[in-house]
Amino acid sequence: MATPVTNGTNAVPNGNSTLVEVLAERIANLSRRVDEQVVISKTSVDAALTAISVAKLDQERTVSVAFSAAEKANAKTEESQKESNRAIGVLQNDVVSLKESRSQGVGDKSAKIEVKEQFNINTGILVTIALAVISMMFKLFILH
Repeated sequence: MATPVTNGTNAVPNGNSTLVEVLAERIANLSRRVDEQVVISKTSVDAALTAISVAKLDQERTVSVAFSAAEKANAKTEESQKESNRAIGVLQNDVVSLKESRSQGVGDKSAKIEVKEQFNINTGILVTIALAVISMMFKLFILH
């Protein structure tokens, strides 16, 4: 009969000691594989977190640049509006002087047409600028 070998708490006969050694080796191999998988998983998670951080910084820079561009566009729009208002003021003064200088209906009619044409041009410019600003905002906030 084989002499018993202890594996911590239980006595195992010598014939089964080979089986215990094989099982212990398998368990050790599984433990190493699990440890390797944990290291690989940790590396993957760290890489993903780094990529997320980089993407977030890029997004913040993009938003900052977009806001800066929007502010510049707004400033240009305001300046254009001031120029349009000055032109409208000049035209209104011209209309008033035309009304005062002409007593015929033809003079009044042509002055009204010019004012209406200028108003239509100014309105077209303002609508175009507004649509451009809205388009930029839509592109910045909805598409990104």
